[in-house]
Amino acid sequence: MAPILVVKVGTSTLLSRHEAPMGTFEVIANSIISLRERYRIVLVTSGAIGFGVVQAGIGMRPTEIAKLQALSMMGQVGLLRRWREAFDPLAIGQVLVTRADLERQASSDSFRQSVGQLWEYGAIPILNENDAVSNDEISFGDNDQLAAEVAVAIGAQHLILLTDQDGIRSDFGTMSEQRIPEISVEDVGKHLTTAGSPVGKGGALSKVQAARIALEVGIEVVIAHAASPNSIQDALAGKIGTKLVQ
Repeated sequence: MAPILVVKVGTSTLLSRHEAPMGTFEVIANSIISLRERYRIVLVTSGAIGFGVVQAGIGMRPTEIAKLQALSMMGQVGLLRRWREAFDPLAIGQVLVTRADLERQASSDSFRQSVGQLWEYGAIPILNENDAVSNDEISFGDNDQLAAEVAVAIGAQHLILLTDQDGIRSDFGTMSEQRIPEISVEDVGKHLTTAGSPVGKGGALSKVQAARIALEVGIEVVIAHAASPNSIQDALAGKIGTKLVQ
């Protein structure tokens, strides 16, 4: 059977500073479509809260968990509509899950079976945290760790964390800044500072912690920029981003 690839895309790669959707939806969808013959793919998406902020017509993103959960529930509809448009005419299937779901044997088995059936129907599973009953990824991570848990649960071989930065950067913010093609999770802390290398709204730290989860079971992990038309292919080939290793 084809290897399994989990692609996670963060809020900052999908929405502008004003929570307005960007053209990254089509870029990522086209990249995934072109890889469907070689991989079974799951897309883990953030961005529901941003869509909810626009729909609610509020000027500032709140900080209270209850408000963020409500905005996420409102925005999930618009987020999935935007993905449906990007993947059209290919079918997509929404999957809402929590990390707790993946820890329970019965719900984890059901999750794997549902995802497998979506692949059988030729659809792309698009997954987000079920914010109505969980706030793990709202509070920390922007779905990074959820994506790693999903990759483990379905036996993925690859996890690509797409963001608004091209991987981990050495000398971030200086004239000598450059991409680090490969680095261990033990050494990556040397290049993470409070002043730089944010790697998306979830932050580099959450992505490193997600990488630890995936690497523990042998899943290949790459953090890469989502802007290029072939971002996922280039990340898999090592042309962009940073590969994290143990």
